[in-house]
Amino acid sequence: MVDVIADPMSVIAREMDRIREDFIAEVFEEIKAENRDLDYDAAMLDLWRASLTDSVVAGIEFLAKGATADWLEAPAASVAYVRAAARRDVPLSVLVRAHRIVHSRFLEAATRFVALVEPARQVPTIVDLVSRSASFVDAVADQLTVSYELERDECGGDGGGRPSADQARDNIPVAAQVADSVLTYPLDGVHIAAALWVDELMPPAEVVASFDRVRRAVAAAVGAVNGTLLVPTHDREARLWFALDGSGKPEIDQYRVRTAFESAGVRAGLAFGRVEDGQSGFRASLKQAERVKAVAFAGRSRSDAGVVFYREVAPIALMAGDLDELRSFVTDVLGELGQDDERTGWLRETLREFLSRNRSHVATAEVMQLPPNIIREAVTRAMHLCGHSFDDPDAVLRVQIALEACRWMAPALLHMAHECP
Repeated sequence: MVDVIADPMSVIAREMDRIREDFIAEVFEEIKAENRDLDYDAAMLDLWRASLTDSVVAGIEFLAKGATADWLEAPAASVAYVRAAARRDVPLSVLVRAHRIVHSRFLEAATRFVALVEPARQVPTIVDLVSRSASFVDAVADQLTVSYELERDECGGDGGGRPSADQARDNIPVAAQVADSVLTYPLDGVHIAAALWVDELMPPAEVVASFDRVRRAVAAAVGAVNGTLLVPTHDREARLWFALDGSGKPEIDQYRVRTAFESAGVRAGLAFGRVEDGQSGFRASLKQAERVKAVAFAGRSRSDAGVVFYREVAPIALMAGDLDELRSFVTDVLGELGQDDERTGWLRETLREFLSRNRSHVATAEVMQLPPNIIREAVTRAMHLCGHSFDDPDAVLRVQIALEACRWMAPALLHMAHECP
């Protein structure tokens, strides 16, 4: 029967509460079957079931109350379980996998009850359900990760003792919503965020230490006087935040940062956002860093991307969200100059340098260490291949944009000689 009066989330929460016990029992058995790495003695089983029950109950209440996830607290039973798992050396990846299974199954079950909502409200309800459940599971998962790492550090830190507050803040993954309260990272301060990834061939046992080595090397170079935050997001990827001096927006010395990064001796890439203020800046800088990472991934191998800053690639990063469209733009503008071969690549780079140096053959020749007449011939050939003239300023602007995109994202934007532009 369709409920045309009640709030859709309250309808779904009511129905999920009605089937709660059966749902918990089914998910509990599924996770046991899929995660053989967990230690299933009687005590751990009891803790896990209590954790699962509290998580499901909290999720249902979260839907029913319509609260935000900003300061949502992980259920106490779930915190107790992950701490016990940490003491028994249960891999964090296994716990995260189990948490995601619960989320997936909860969403599947809850979606079935959308049929009870007025038809005109069903699509918005599904969107809201997916968004709210994701917010809940991310906030809880990050807090549980904090608890896990705290317990691991307490059991296995240097000298067997608990690490200092500074060490904990530096090493524990945490969601932005709970960072201020859990690890005293200053969300209202000035930040610069970065996306970090390491070489695919790096042994798994070395990844976490490599993350930390990069963080420590770069922190001083960017001026992280108010702390750092490290959040692993993948087996070989992490997010970093650096809390800077709060007086204005300090200028980052890119050369110094690159030198510090190289000193860490890690085969990795690091993509920085801009320096931003406050909680909104905390998120904005990361979003920029992720866009820069997309540019770096498209144009270079994971092991030699180095350090890239948002301000270096901002226009390209904004366009890189739709790689297919950007590739079409480059192909349309550059024509035969967009071919993926060494000779054409040299012509593209020569033309790019020429345009960036105010069309000076002499200045370009000095940079490329070639005679001006060679530069003149290369520029002429390059413009012929792309089919444009310097007499058309709009066309020249498009060429310059396309060349800059190729500078950072080739060969992902190029085509082979036998392909039609």
